[in-house]
Amino acid sequence: MNRPAGSDADPNPVPVRRRSHAMRFIAAAAGAAITAASLMLTAVVPAQAATTVHTYAPTGVGGGTTTSPDVASTKYQVQVAGTPVQAVKYAQNGNNFDIARFASDSRTPTVTVTLPSTTIDTVNIYPARYYPSSSVSVSADKHTLTFQMSAAAGLNQAIVMVNGDSTNATGQPYLAVINDPLEAPAQRPDTTSAPDGSGVNLQTGVLNFQQFAAKYLAAHPNSAAQKAPAATTSSMAGKTVNGTAIPAGQKSAAGNLVSASSVNVRYPNVRTMAAGDVTYALQAALDTIKANPAALNTLYFPNGTYVWSGLLVNGVDGSTLKGGKLKIYTDEGALLKNRVQAYMEAFEPAVGIINSSDVEIDGRGVFDGNGVANYNASGSGDLHDAYRSQHQGGVMVMHSSDITFNDTYVRDSKQWNYETHTASRVTFNNIKALTPYRQPWIDGTDFASGQDITANGVFTLGNDDAFASGHYNPSDGFTPLASGVWNNFQLGTSSADVQGYVNAVAAHDTVADALGFDNYHWDTADSKNISVSNTLNWSVAAGNAIRIGWSSYGYRLTNYTFDNFNSVSPAAGGIFTHNSPNPYPRIQSIVVKNSSIDTSRFTQGPIGLNGGNGSTQTITADQQATYGYAPNPDGSGAAYTYTRAPIGTFTLDNVWFSQQKANSSPLTGATNVTLNNLRVAGKLVEYSSQFPLAPTGIGTLTSTFTDASGHTQNVKAGALTSGDTWVGAWTGDQTKNNSSDLTLITRNTGVGLMGEQYTTGSGDGKLSYIQFPLSGLTRAPSQATLHLTYVGHRYTSVPSTDTDQLLVQPVSDTTCTGGGTSCPVNTMTWQNRPSFTATTSSVAKSAPFTLGSTLVPEGGGTHQGNAIDGRDITVDITSFVQNAYAANQSTLLLAVGNAGGTNHELRFVSSEGATGTGKLTNGTAEMAPGVTVTP
Repeated sequence: MNRPAGSDADPNPVPVRRRSHAMRFIAAAAGAAITAASLMLTAVVPAQAATTVHTYAPTGVGGGTTTSPDVASTKYQVQVAGTPVQAVKYAQNGNNFDIARFASDSRTPTVTVTLPSTTIDTVNIYPARYYPSSSVSVSADKHTLTFQMSAAAGLNQAIVMVNGDSTNATGQPYLAVINDPLEAPAQRPDTTSAPDGSGVNLQTGVLNFQQFAAKYLAAHPNSAAQKAPAATTSSMAGKTVNGTAIPAGQKSAAGNLVSASSVNVRYPNVRTMAAGDVTYALQAALDTIKANPAALNTLYFPNGTYVWSGLLVNGVDGSTLKGGKLKIYTDEGALLKNRVQAYMEAFEPAVGIINSSDVEIDGRGVFDGNGVANYNASGSGDLHDAYRSQHQGGVMVMHSSDITFNDTYVRDSKQWNYETHTASRVTFNNIKALTPYRQPWIDGTDFASGQDITANGVFTLGNDDAFASGHYNPSDGFTPLASGVWNNFQLGTSSADVQGYVNAVAAHDTVADALGFDNYHWDTADSKNISVSNTLNWSVAAGNAIRIGWSSYGYRLTNYTFDNFNSVSPAAGGIFTHNSPNPYPRIQSIVVKNSSIDTSRFTQGPIGLNGGNGSTQTITADQQATYGYAPNPDGSGAAYTYTRAPIGTFTLDNVWFSQQKANSSPLTGATNVTLNNLRVAGKLVEYSSQFPLAPTGIGTLTSTFTDASGHTQNVKAGALTSGDTWVGAWTGDQTKNNSSDLTLITRNTGVGLMGEQYTTGSGDGKLSYIQFPLSGLTRAPSQATLHLTYVGHRYTSVPSTDTDQLLVQPVSDTTCTGGGTSCPVNTMTWQNRPSFTATTSSVAKSAPFTLGSTLVPEGGGTHQGNAIDGRDITVDITSFVQNAYAANQSTLLLAVGNAGGTNHELRFVSSEGATGTGKLTNGTAEMAPGVTVTP
């Protein structure tokens, strides 16, 4: 019997580029689809201990700033454990989300959301795996919803969608809820001001940046400090590019300082800095800390607004400082906002940790990348095509080690939200990145390369992949020899713009000089030991849940682990690995466990595993020398080859997919693939058709599930029912659809071989109809068997030794007894059901079985707690399945009856009786109707 996909919680849950503009919020959530007809018109929630709720200070207020740029939501009013929490309107390039952020001492607070101007017809809370419809209540006036955050979800966040779901990507707006843990007092530095008011307190080790910057700018105004770039000899001078000779001694043009409001400013021109821009002050503050390593170790940002080119920490070895670490702390009301960058090719991420080590960033302030303003928002910002600009994201860790982020919140990123490049031993704890805009290249977490990268507690709103890795050298489109660059300047034609080209080269070289490495060497090592856990990710447009292996430049990608990884609304796909293009990625192992992937927008199967076939891959000497490909292991720089080996290990364990998709998931080129305890649409995968695969070149494929007794079983080749019901001939039953009943019933009236010809009279005949998908079949099976679990029979007067047989016949739901052409399972009744005539040659029969002593009373709900006989009654339906496959049918619909006998009314477990919160008390998932096949 059918129920909307995702309406039941898991019965055994285990716990490229742009910007984000949001406020504060919490992680409390429930994911439930509630239709208007089934809303719980109550506001009763479980009692709980008193909860401490901390509401955050207004963003950006302090240090002379009196008004926050954040605007209160007009749609949502939020209370957490009775404490009002402001929801902030999050509107930059569209208003897809409002944000409610707070901190509390409870991981399961009660959240109440009132929508004064919106009638609540449906509610969905994500990740849906952890929130059945019963977890959300809606008030009688349909303007307030209440839920309690799920302990099983193990998350600090949730997404509430009212009158929409994850297929509606934009424009509601939806509500993001963030429930931070209360901040540990030890994280906060000693904020005592320095006695001389300089901001530099040598006794506490803390540099108060607000005080320091005020004094620094007074002594070193930006108007005097800022200089335009001078003309320099091009690094491409004397070379030929695409047929155009760059003259020897060719220089870039001299730059000019232009108005800050100028659009599409290209190097060497530079926007004039605002008087309060603290970019230079930041560098001076870091230099002051480095100059006093025995006394200073903390850079502190009090509440207030800071406008700059981003928090850029380049070349800092925190181990040399007091305590062995540079600490950066932002107060909860601090707003650290990027200016519109100096020019379109400038490198100004919201946070950049470059060539540094032993750095820790703490605090609940907000880093705002100002990405929409930077990148051509309605013509007010700069173009950002790859050949015009450096790649840059929200938080970037590059060529650095032993870096920790605690509670970092970034919004409105220019490109990827969080990313690593040639980084090692980097830890992200309770991080947020909110950029819910339909803009290119806004991945959630993109650990392009790195070793020993750990992210525990992640919430991202983006436009593209929720997680990606293996994107080596992501800014190689803006290098002197990139085709996009010289094409843009028409090199190789009679109208070649040599000056424009060398200016672009100078822009590239300026950034490379500042970073200490060029764009081809952002990523220069194998990636391994990358662990991502306790995440919630949402995507507005394209993207995958997990994508690994794009342009890995010959490096290895080893040991990726995802635990409680929850992806909502990706449109491109689920778990996807690349077999190409630049060149074959050497992926070793991927493990995903205790996770959920929303498949509602997919047009394909949720897995695309693409491993090698044993052929060879060649890395040329020029690729190594010029383009940053993995060097020859022998150090010679000569061309070398490696085997395009299969992926070593791919494991999915206790992973939940929201909906079934007709298309198979291709599995190609892997040594060991293990799929265990998968769930689709809330149902445990016991049959191969529930999660169809297309394996090729797989060494060992193991697909298992844990049955109700705790035993591990192999997934059976075949199909679980996609819908079932029974219909009754009795006067009171004739117009009823029973597709939500917990059992299937058969009773033969004797009119027709299966009682199917009964029309009028006092008969109490019953027939069942069961539908099965055939999409998982790749060929006609040699054997097919229908399995039904026998519950019992109705009458005490019938001896337990009586025998009966099941009769089964294929039917069509387009030829109906009511004369119509549509009688699907979820609406069919006795009066409008598949019309058929059963004959001894058209039906398949089970072996005779005794009725037994288990009695089931008449009625729909009175048998829920009844005992279940439990016998597996089988029928050979091989010819039916073979014929349906030959006819290219996508489904097979079967009519099921019994041969008959006086008062033989028999019951069998339905799909609803086997699983779900309202199932038969003694029912188990293995009891659902199914078909097993032998290839």
